[in-house]
Amino acid sequence: MRSAYSVEAVRHAEERVMARLPEGVLMQRAAAGLAAACAGLLGRVYGARVVLLVGSGANGGDTLYAGARLA
Repeated sequence: MRSAYSVEAVRHAEERVMARLPEGVLMQRAAAGLAAACAGLLGRVYGARVVLLVGSGANGGDTLYAGARLA
């Protein structure tokens, strides 16, 4: 069974962390984690092709930074 946090719980946790960190640090951390997870799924990064589906908002920023890390 998988569990998930509610949107409200995640936003509350993010607000508390963002208040203590310099601007952009949390997004960079999320991007690093996403890039690492993608690299693990791919098995290799060099020469692999990755498609980024980027929406608006902070999650889009996470995705763009993760794509840059993978590139």
